[in-house]
Amino acid sequence: MRQFPIKTRKRQLPASCTCISTGFMWLTTGILNQRLTAGSWSRVLVLAFLIVSFSLPKTLAEEKLELKDFDYWASLCKLLGSEKKYEEAIAACNEAIALKPAAPDVWVIRTEILLEQGKYSEALVSAERTLRLKPKYSLAIADRCQALFKLGKYAEAIAACDLALRSDGDWGDNTAVLAWYTKGIAQSNLKKFAEAVTSFNSALEINPQDPLTLVGNCQALSQLGRLTEAIAACDLALKSESSWGNSSPAIAWYSKGLAQKRNRQIEEAIASFDQAIALNPKDAEMWLEHGRALSLIGKVDQATVSYEFAVKLSPNYSLALASQAANLNKLNTKETYQKAVEAADKALQGDNRWGDSSPALAWESRGIAQAGLGQYEEGLASLDRAIGLNANSADIWNNRAATLWYLGRYTDAIASSDRSTKINPKYAQAWFNKGRILRTLERYREALAAYDKALENIASLTDNSQVANIWANRSVVLWHLSRNREALAAADRAIGINPELSQGWYNRGVVLLDLKRYNEAITAYNRANLLTPNNPSILAGKGIALLKLGRLQDAIATFDETLKVDPANSLALANKTIAEQRLQERLEREKPKFPTAAPTQGK
Repeated sequence: MRQFPIKTRKRQLPASCTCISTGFMWLTTGILNQRLTAGSWSRVLVLAFLIVSFSLPKTLAEEKLELKDFDYWASLCKLLGSEKKYEEAIAACNEAIALKPAAPDVWVIRTEILLEQGKYSEALVSAERTLRLKPKYSLAIADRCQALFKLGKYAEAIAACDLALRSDGDWGDNTAVLAWYTKGIAQSNLKKFAEAVTSFNSALEINPQDPLTLVGNCQALSQLGRLTEAIAACDLALKSESSWGNSSPAIAWYSKGLAQKRNRQIEEAIASFDQAIALNPKDAEMWLEHGRALSLIGKVDQATVSYEFAVKLSPNYSLALASQAANLNKLNTKETYQKAVEAADKALQGDNRWGDSSPALAWESRGIAQAGLGQYEEGLASLDRAIGLNANSADIWNNRAATLWYLGRYTDAIASSDRSTKINPKYAQAWFNKGRILRTLERYREALAAYDKALENIASLTDNSQVANIWANRSVVLWHLSRNREALAAADRAIGINPELSQGWYNRGVVLLDLKRYNEAITAYNRANLLTPNNPSILAGKGIALLKLGRLQDAIATFDETLKVDPANSLALANKTIAEQRLQERLEREKPKFPTAAPTQGK
């Protein structure tokens, strides 16, 4: 759960400043317009003392001077705090408190300045000092609630906010929204989201336009799966004309993006993250979520850029590094697999900020990368570490199944696939991988059933290219089952979804070859070869189609091309021999036949 900013009290000078005289008012106003040194403060006070001494009897003057000095320092404390000159503000507060230690309002201002400085332990001490002076002071108790929240003491913070709401109702320049809001974000951090929504709604009854409360409600509703309501709450925050305090609308765009991502509105989520980043380009979390959303829809290169920004802004951010590793794995090259291993290792040594994930993500990404590098045993060991941390992850069990498949441990691979689909029966990718394992074992009917289950659950997939792959693989098992018409239809579905899928065109060529539609098969092979040049299987298939059409020289040339890529290709070797023999026979048949010479007759 992202930490929200604390709510701060509005600090304004009193409507009328109780200064000693017109001369002293002019003097202090002039001094406030410049940075004061210790010496200049001394001169101001000496001059003020002289003015008072001149106009009042000594004993009365001393009493009035002490009182007026307190008002001055208290007002200055408040003014400098509102100008975010925190160190000077605290110094002024301390001067006021030294003159009048039993002034709870100054202690409250001091507490709130310390909160804004991030000095939460000191703020807590300051709040408790206030409450010794005025035990039922609602605003001071709410400040104590905020300090406890920032110190991670969420249960104590909730109790303090409850007490503030039951106390004297003195909120100073603030309202009870402060306590309801802080209570709500503390409840959210304890994952008590339903209770948090109740607290936020109570705050919104007081101020329906409070933007941070609306954002808090948006995030809590999102965690409860009430995504439409969550998005609406963030939209209301963005339309609010109320002050954002020390925050900005970036937090609302970010929270809206998270809700949209959970609602599978990925493109809309990316647009919201774009807005958040435009307002706050130095927020690593926003770049991270931007990358995760892009990666979900297969925009891996763009996601790579977002992850690079996240890691640059926060080099030890564990979740960003682990997510970067997972994204690098999708690029499927030796170089990116190696980078993924490095990123995963950095994540495990990082700042231990995992957000909605855990170190299991880093171990999983590391295992996938190692398998991609051909280090299957090492990859399996990493995936087992991930399962040890998160045994209920369908994704990790699915990747374990794939690794075992590469190791040829098919029984174990199927068992891992079954574990994955048991955890998440609607996990299309796990059903797809199970189908591929069963196809390797030539258990085609079972493989077909697994592919059908994958297609029943394609709603779990965010990338259409994955759906196309399922249809392409389904066409293969149908072909093996001699159900060629259905196999062709499945290949066509794959191509219809993703016209750039080489496997779909290749499968189409294979089925058309079986159906003796050779010209169409050649067209399909040509398209596959364009997408995946120099693939020996594609070239060999095209050569066979040419051979069937009697285009023997073209067939031989294609088989030669195949053998350049794969000198041991059995299909090309066998069919090239056949093509050469037939060509030789044809040439023999086509030789011109000359008549036999007539015998010479004698005289």
